[in-house]
Amino acid sequence: MTLLLIPLDDRPVTSILPASVAKIAGINVLTPPRTLMGSLQYPAQVDSLSSWIQAALEKAKPHVVLLGLDSIVYGGLISSRQTTDDLRTLEKRLAQLKKWKALAGSQLKIYAQSSIMRISDNYDNTEEKDYWSRFGRELFAWSALLYRKSKGLAITPGTLESLEAKIPLSVRDDYLKTRFRNFRINQNIVEMVKDKVIDKLVISLDDSGPEGLNVLEKEKLTNLAQTSGCNDRIFCYPGADEVLSTMIGAWLVEQLHLRGQRISTQVVFRPDSAQNCLSRYEGQTLGETVQGQLRALGVTHSSYTGEGSMDDIDFVTLIHGANMQGDHILLPNCPDMRNVDTTVQVRETLALLEELNKPVVLCDVAYANGSDPLLMQELLLRPHIISKLVGYAGWNTAGNTIGSALAMGVARVFAKKAQTDSAASYRFFQQSLFTRFLDDWAYQSNVRAKLNTEASVEKLGILMSPLVKSISTSMRFEPGPVRVSFPWRRVFELEVCFEDRQPVS
Repeated sequence: MTLLLIPLDDRPVTSILPASVAKIAGINVLTPPRTLMGSLQYPAQVDSLSSWIQAALEKAKPHVVLLGLDSIVYGGLISSRQTTDDLRTLEKRLAQLKKWKALAGSQLKIYAQSSIMRISDNYDNTEEKDYWSRFGRELFAWSALLYRKSKGLAITPGTLESLEAKIPLSVRDDYLKTRFRNFRINQNIVEMVKDKVIDKLVISLDDSGPEGLNVLEKEKLTNLAQTSGCNDRIFCYPGADEVLSTMIGAWLVEQLHLRGQRISTQVVFRPDSAQNCLSRYEGQTLGETVQGQLRALGVTHSSYTGEGSMDDIDFVTLIHGANMQGDHILLPNCPDMRNVDTTVQVRETLALLEELNKPVVLCDVAYANGSDPLLMQELLLRPHIISKLVGYAGWNTAGNTIGSALAMGVARVFAKKAQTDSAASYRFFQQSLFTRFLDDWAYQSNVRAKLNTEASVEKLGILMSPLVKSISTSMRFEPGPVRVSFPWRRVFELEVCFEDRQPVS
């Protein structure tokens, strides 16, 4: 089977990670040249990318297309917030899906992701329009008040007027026009699901609080999906960078369903109270995040009680959390959560991992923006536990972590059930697990802070070298030469490249 993947942009987590999920499952995956994709400073070459997609559909005849719609409509996730293209131009680009569906025939499945424009609570305009450096936090607060006003909720008298006096009218107008344009595109995308141009859709909320114009848009789009009669094919939840990985997992689950098979899991929280912990940057609890990700995947799931047989499940989903989530990033005017005490939950997590005799997907969400250092320190001393893992992640938001870890686990189980497992697919799994350990723990939890925002590849290589050796020893895995770099020339994300000369066939 062949899968055609169009990422959100050229970052490793949005391009390499989902492609790896497909390869772990033993699926042939086609991706466009990286030079066509959007980056931090440049949008995708939209016309060339569209031509490439059409040619790939005609030549390769894939079974499914996994489509990051932000790439073909705006030029990428970042461009969706910054572009000045008008609505008519964007709608014309979106309309190409109808042509592609007709070209490929009814057998082609299109799984798509579209994002609701985020609202960041900071003064960083790196990924936003220029005025965010002066009015970012005010726009965030203003958006929350507009949400409350629309819902008839109480607002302290004078606060809305005070904020509007601080934000120039021209900035407010531009911001609302940008939001409306993106919202209108998302309405059109929902209509495409209704018309069966798109078979499955995830509308993702990137960096969301509990209130805001983005939350209001989510509610309206969810209602539109329900009234359109396609609520079972549209999923709306916090996330972004992990979504295409999740959707590949959902397609794999669907392929097993067609064969009369299923994938099932039991969910365990350590500590138990972690399911009620508020998830940073998401505006919901960890329990709600887990439920949303599993629903999108289509994985049959139940809660772990510690009693009864596990014979009828394929893997355990272990959520290593906290009563209050830490954060490896210190944000201005926010509490310092970079060193939380996880001693008790690490002990509980390790004890359960020792006890379990099932494969485990380990979702490390005790911290946002990186692994729990104490957990990983102990885990790397226990290669026999690492051998139980079929999925692991601990990066960015809880949704990013949980969605990508589950997708990895689903792919590994699919390879076994569908008999697509091979030396090549297993090595892709090992490389993916190695990458998560190296990125989420070695880099995000350790090395990144030592760089002090200096994106020096030379310094990065020196600091990462002993950690590469430590991980490969604990995994009992020989990765071959490994190169690390900064794909967007900033310290926020890492790229891990395997210069693999070993045969994998």
